[in-house]
Amino acid sequence: MNELLQNLNPFLPGEVQIIEDDGLLRLMTEDGKPCGIVDVDEKGQLIGFDLQIVLPEGEKTDAEAVAARFSSVFYPEARNVLQIEQMENIFVIQLSETDPIHQLPIPNTGLTVEIHESGIVTAAQLYRNAYTLIENADPMLVAEAKEKLLAEAPVMLAVQRDKLQYKLSDQVIGVHTNGTVLYTDFPPELTDIKMDGEHKDWRSLMGMTEDFVNYHDEDGMQLWAEKQLLNQAAEDISDQIAVRQNEDVLFYSGATPWKKGVKMREDELEQQAIQFLAAVSEQPIGEWKLAGSLLAPDAAIEDELEPAYVFLFTYTKEGLPVDGKEASIHVGIYSGLIRECIIDRVPDAVTAIKELPSLQQMKHQIGDSLELQLAWAPLQEEHHYELVYVIRK
Repeated sequence: MNELLQNLNPFLPGEVQIIEDDGLLRLMTEDGKPCGIVDVDEKGQLIGFDLQIVLPEGEKTDAEAVAARFSSVFYPEARNVLQIEQMENIFVIQLSETDPIHQLPIPNTGLTVEIHESGIVTAAQLYRNAYTLIENADPMLVAEAKEKLLAEAPVMLAVQRDKLQYKLSDQVIGVHTNGTVLYTDFPPELTDIKMDGEHKDWRSLMGMTEDFVNYHDEDGMQLWAEKQLLNQAAEDISDQIAVRQNEDVLFYSGATPWKKGVKMREDELEQQAIQFLAAVSEQPIGEWKLAGSLLAPDAAIEDELEPAYVFLFTYTKEGLPVDGKEASIHVGIYSGLIRECIIDRVPDAVTAIKELPSLQQMKHQIGDSLELQLAWAPLQEEHHYELVYVIRK
């Protein structure tokens, strides 16, 4: 313990002392005021500390050199600088361990140190975690990995600065060194939607009747309520149906009356959602694909709001999903009425498309700017990492 204190003192202000107090290591000012706590593990090794004191401006020092010196004392294996951030007169520097062969940073190892411009260390947190590194005995070359990734990874359309671009699915982050594509999550399975029966009006799908009055319509917002609710101050009126529109989204919410009874089947609720999407979407219903469904997280809480089932849709162009253009529709499980709907508006750069290039041409264009680099990626088992090729951002 004495060695730790001796090693830490040079990084603290001269007027700050480290005092042992009932099993705790406290940082104290000269006049006896507490200004932080030093955390150590059962072996007496430093875990971290946070110095809470106002430091005067002083001669600026090399913060990275201070971080390297601090690391050499308390965590010699952490020599790789991952990140340096400056916030006013404070530098926050992250260092990590690296593997001995590839010299790649190992996740969740190393330390984060906060350094005042004067060279005083004001905070530190160390991450000494045992880990296991797993490497394919015969990894493929980067050129092979890139070819494999482009061959198998799904493509999507994106719009940046009003220009159409082609990109790999957001869930794709790289490729294992054995050639299998690496995903954060598997992309949702998109299925064609089929609408049964004739088109329905969006108002009826939200439970609006002839008794409803559109009492507000300005600045992209429309509000409806039953006539009997309008004999009160405007701010006290319950917005039973609201529609908001701007250049990015269409939003509908409904709180029309309902009664608890027999729950509708999921396929019936799905048809209600599809009918509503067809009624309000600015694009043909055939360009939307069903991306999934789930019970709303608050569905178990049956208060004045009806529990709902949520249906998720993705907008596609010629079968390719458009990045960030989705719709979510909440359908009441008893009434089948639409309770909420959010639809991303599709930009002109997409709607103006007459014909897309072939998928092979898109992947060739993506490949021109695609770069892969080796990295250690976490596996499901904690602190186990696999060597993979990841897409360079």
